[in-house]
Amino acid sequence: TIVSGGVAERVNFMGYALFSVLMTGIIYPVVVASTWGGGWLAEVTPVGYMDFAGSGVVHMAGGVGALVGALCAGPRIGRWEHPEKFVPHSLPLVVLGTFILWFGWYGFNCG
Repeated sequence: TIVSGGVAERVNFMGYALFSVLMTGIIYPVVVASTWGGGWLAEVTPVGYMDFAGSGVVHMAGGVGALVGALCAGPRIGRWEHPEKFVPHSLPLVVLGTFILWFGWYGFNCG
């Protein structure tokens, strides 16, 4: 998810699980109720609120959640002190993952 990338190597599993429950149980439903299905944001402009396939709400909520999570968790302490301990990933697996995401993205967005 967008949030997991923002807090990677900064929080433990329980912190991430708590953040996920808060995001999916409270924050995201409030944002969705404000936009989709004639929420109050639809009344602000004459054309209403337009969101292609929900991508605006999903990415806005995820991006703001990742930013808030990263600000609350703080920097990755010790991450850059010994860069030799962080070896690069396997290039074939990176390429394979890229193609899998690309294929899924086309399947989702093109129908």
